[in-house]
Amino acid sequence: MSAIYSVWDTAVLGGGAAGLVAAISAASEGQKVILFEKGDKLGKKILISGNGRCNLTNRTADDVGHYHGAPPSFIKRVLNHLSLDQTLSFFSDLGIEVHEEKRGRLFPKSNQAQSVVDVLADKMEQLGVKVCLHTEICALDPGKYFKLETTEGQVYQAVRVIIASGGVSAGKMGADGKGMQMAANLGHEITDLKPGLVALESKEKYLRTMQGVKVVAEVQPEIPGKNRVMDCDDLLIASYGVSGFTILSLSARVVPHLKDGPVNLRVNLFPGQNMQSVSDLLGRRWAKNPHRSLEMSFSGLLNRKLVRSLLKHGSFNGEQVVEKISDKTRDDIANLLTGWSIPVYRPRDFEYAEVTIGGIKTGAINPDTLESYIIPGLYFAGEMLEVYGDLGGFNFQWAWASGMLAGKGLGS
Repeated sequence: MSAIYSVWDTAVLGGGAAGLVAAISAASEGQKVILFEKGDKLGKKILISGNGRCNLTNRTADDVGHYHGAPPSFIKRVLNHLSLDQTLSFFSDLGIEVHEEKRGRLFPKSNQAQSVVDVLADKMEQLGVKVCLHTEICALDPGKYFKLETTEGQVYQAVRVIIASGGVSAGKMGADGKGMQMAANLGHEITDLKPGLVALESKEKYLRTMQGVKVVAEVQPEIPGKNRVMDCDDLLIASYGVSGFTILSLSARVVPHLKDGPVNLRVNLFPGQNMQSVSDLLGRRWAKNPHRSLEMSFSGLLNRKLVRSLLKHGSFNGEQVVEKISDKTRDDIANLLTGWSIPVYRPRDFEYAEVTIGGIKTGAINPDTLESYIIPGLYFAGEMLEVYGDLGGFNFQWAWASGMLAGKGLGS
């Protein structure tokens, strides 16, 4: 027998980054707020982010160019409601101070993601937000009040509902896309969903012999008709293909094109240098130690396991003495080192992805409130929407900004 509880001003579905801030924002407006989280704790994805440190935001988080999926005008209007400075002020008031690392990434000075979850949970408690863990909403019916039914048969009512239950990435953290399905059942259109900020798989068997090698490299996807995009950071070779910061960073640009066939990644193992400068470098090294084998000549310059496999892949004899190698062959080797081509065929599965590419189409969402044009009183925040950011704190900035805006209920 289901039980009808009192009517809440705002019900928030999802205890992740966007949901927590949405609940705080709504409660700060004086609303009576209830938050439902089907898992056993709040902020699970926050806790694992940044290797447990939480890349809170980015120094360039206000730059709309770091966000994709929806029209830039929509994204900008949402981000304008919570700028980088306002975000830092919000977290500073909660006790979170930040420090900056490479590429403008901002982390809590505690270097503990738990700190972020703790202060958000504390703020909700202070504001009187009722948190229901182990509680999954399985049905949502609009009417004079929204009726929310749990899997245990309990029924709640709310004047408005914010769905912030995330996409389908990181399933082990509880994401299953049910919130999107709920939105679809209410008339919202969902785009194709793909894994984002994710490693890429390759069929090149020789890569397995390099498994575990990590180097700093420039990586440029060869995407026809697209402006040149390149990233330079850690490149990790894995048994299934390639990963590392540079691959995760580029994956959002690459993954949508894999439906049309493999995409070649052009890898330069000598960032900032071209074929000729690398050939000249090799020439100088070989002149100093002409007796060494080709493979040995890279000692102290490149990872030996990488060199051995790559030379073999390029049909170069690693045992050949360098003083016997022609200038033409040296140029060919330098060309391989600065233009190594790795075809990738598909992203790894959603369980390995940090975000979801795709979501609820924003054409049916008011960018100034994040309220549905289809169902008045229904709001969306975070990864529910077809917006995703680059690697480096941008997806959290989107979560904070969209959660804050949805919580305010402007125009309600």
